[in-house]
Amino acid sequence: MNPLTVLTLLALATSVVSAADPKPESEFTTTDPKKVKILEDSSREKDPEIDHFRHLCPGLGGYQVIHEGGDLRSWINLIYDGSKTDLMNDTLTACPGQFPAKANNVVQWRGFRKGGSFVPYAIIYRMMSSADDEKQTRLETLVIIKLDKDKSTVVGHVPAKEGNEKAELLADKLCKP
Repeated sequence: MNPLTVLTLLALATSVVSAADPKPESEFTTTDPKKVKILEDSSREKDPEIDHFRHLCPGLGGYQVIHEGGDLRSWINLIYDGSKTDLMNDTLTACPGQFPAKANNVVQWRGFRKGGSFVPYAIIYRMMSSADDEKQTRLETLVIIKLDKDKSTVVGHVPAKEGNEKAELLADKLCKP
């Protein structure tokens, strides 16, 4: 076989293998209190001792999102097949500064398309906190959760100033099946 034919076959085989590898994609859900089920919320109580809330939010791939918090802090936990994760400590530890809280209403899901369905393997979401300085400088962190049913865990974090693309690359590297 001549060298040109071998190179052509090799290039074709490589492109077929690459095409078989699903390309990571993102889908998004919300934690907007106007669009979720309120399970409990101190804003609905007459004289709450401290602020607190638990909101059931939409998820993907069989997961439900629980956005919860209290005492000026918030985070997300997940429910899969009736079992709830406890991601609070790992999430709050990943965020520098004081009073870490979910920064917006967006939950980014990383996954791939399989048979027309979206199959998630990671979540990325933005947290904010305040630096312990005179200005209480706002700090933002992107938290990465590896989805593994009821064993889902926080596997990494990226300072938001480094960009969402870096968080996506890290999620794909650490979580992609």
